[in-house]
Amino acid sequence: MNTPLWNTPISLGAMRLRNRIVFPPMSTKFASPGAGEVTERMLAYYEARARGGAGLVIVEACCIHDAGSPTPRWLRLTDDARIPAFAELAERIRTHGARSSIQLAHTGRAASAQATGRAVQIVSHVPGVTPYNDARVLTKEDLTELADCWGRAALRARQAGFDSVELHGAHGYLLSQFLSPFTNRRTDEYGGSAERRMRFPLEVLRRVREYVGPDFPVGYRLSAEERLEEVGIANGLKLEDGVAFARRLADEGISWIHVSVGLRETNFMVSPPACVDKGWISGVARAVREGVGHRVPIIAVNRITDENVAEDILRRGDADLTAMGRALIADPDLPNKAAAGQSEDIIRCVGCNDGCVGGSARGTGVGCALNPLTGREEMYDLSRVSSPKKVLVIGGGVAGMQAALIAARRGHHVELMEREGRLGGLLALAARPPFKQDLDLLAPRFEHALRAAGVAVHLNSEADVDSVRAAHADAVILAAGSVPVFPGFCKAAPNAVTADRVLSGAVAPGTKVLIMGGGLIGCETAEFLAERGHAVTVLEMQPEVARDMEGRTRRYMMPRLKKYGVTLLTGTQVLHIDDRGIVTVKTPDGGERTLPAFDTLVAAVGYRPETRLAEELRAAGIPFTSIGDCDHVAKILNAAESGLAAGAAL
Repeated sequence: MNTPLWNTPISLGAMRLRNRIVFPPMSTKFASPGAGEVTERMLAYYEARARGGAGLVIVEACCIHDAGSPTPRWLRLTDDARIPAFAELAERIRTHGARSSIQLAHTGRAASAQATGRAVQIVSHVPGVTPYNDARVLTKEDLTELADCWGRAALRARQAGFDSVELHGAHGYLLSQFLSPFTNRRTDEYGGSAERRMRFPLEVLRRVREYVGPDFPVGYRLSAEERLEEVGIANGLKLEDGVAFARRLADEGISWIHVSVGLRETNFMVSPPACVDKGWISGVARAVREGVGHRVPIIAVNRITDENVAEDILRRGDADLTAMGRALIADPDLPNKAAAGQSEDIIRCVGCNDGCVGGSARGTGVGCALNPLTGREEMYDLSRVSSPKKVLVIGGGVAGMQAALIAARRGHHVELMEREGRLGGLLALAARPPFKQDLDLLAPRFEHALRAAGVAVHLNSEADVDSVRAAHADAVILAAGSVPVFPGFCKAAPNAVTADRVLSGAVAPGTKVLIMGGGLIGCETAEFLAERGHAVTVLEMQPEVARDMEGRTRRYMMPRLKKYGVTLLTGTQVLHIDDRGIVTVKTPDGGERTLPAFDTLVAAVGYRPETRLAEELRAAGIPFTSIGDCDHVAKILNAAESGLAAGAAL
């Protein structure tokens, strides 16, 4: 069998990689608050990605100047006292055979004066875009200082034992702000023509070279185009400009170019959700690769979800390496498992963004909805127990499967009872809306893992007090899930159903559908129906719909709802539904209105915990631990976390 191209070695300058899979820099929010120092949580996180088989691990963006941080939890490499902690990080990566890099950055207009205690340093004032309070335009003297800061930070990285550094010139941070005609309105030698806008990034590269020497690998993360026309702005960086700059980087001896797109106004394109095609900007990487005449290795990035997508990109010649960020957040062992032919064991990213992008945005830190160990690598003792217990898990949804798997891997004797004829719980419904089909991969992966771990799975097995007693378990974990809420005001209507009945196909709705509830479930159901030709209206009490949806997923969904003609009635409250299904509402201005008749009313107001068995077990004096939705209704992310915690606690 031929070795896949992704699993062949390659050199980036003087640095030889074992394969062509790169773990790219993605902000974790694991640095210590305020100080921006390396933490044990961060060490364990990056070590896991190195141990898992990536060829190159690039540590997240690290500030080179105290004024350059957007949040209190950004890494900083601003003084020599930090070198020992970074040396530990480099050593953790090196120990497992991966090569290490660290991305050096200044965020410019994206910095936070509140986080840094300093004025925001900007390239130039852009009306309505750059801050005016606590901000100042960088002088030539400032630029000389900052270039030196980049050089000194690169030297510290080398002294700490990193194999290379990467300069962050993408996503609307300072170096890309100089390159962009949208953010660079300067009239001195650093602004105006494309050549002048290149000046400062090239000066930084040259200063870094002066500090680290000609043989130390230095890469560049480049937004090769900004695609501002997609948000109605005309003067963004075009691909031909990005390619021209890439040629200059090649002339300067750059060790690699890591090709991305976007800036702050189009950051929804960075780590986009599942509705965007896999490997969707590899053509941009190809344009850069061809533009530099194949003189510099090119790294492609963005929605490269698995080794097969990576292989296709490499075989087509779009790039020389592929960066797989969210794929290795979901499963850091993907390279090792894929190389060993263990693809069934890989936890596959589904592009939900709830744990990775969402966790970083929330400030709680990067995680993964499908892998609760991500970002918690050092928190749990998952070693084999010396005294195994007999464990009964009730419920085969995400929480129950996760608890059973962890408990079995620790050496416990685990049985899992599921009342349905399949595992997965609500996953089958969750996979029904558009672009959610990858969730169908999750239950089969769990089934395979449970079998391998020795869990005895009993399907079509309804648990009750007698069956729980008969199991003689040392520990009972209850993961009974949740049931949809059917509001009392709907019960009189002959045409009212819950969203799960529609998504499952149990009910065929009429032509005109009113969805009551504009959260994630309501909006996904609306798109599901509108795509099939139904005329859909969504009624929501809050001023906006989908407020519980991950931000970038919502950003892509809203135009689709508009395209399908979905009517959104926000700030609107149901007052009454009569026995004909006629709905009277309170409008945002406080008035009352009777809506036109609808063929079907769909209640999408959420789920409530299924507590019947919990109450019966409690009354019978049987101790148990309640996890997942039957304890607290939330998302897959939370269900997986609760399952991990329950299994690890035994």
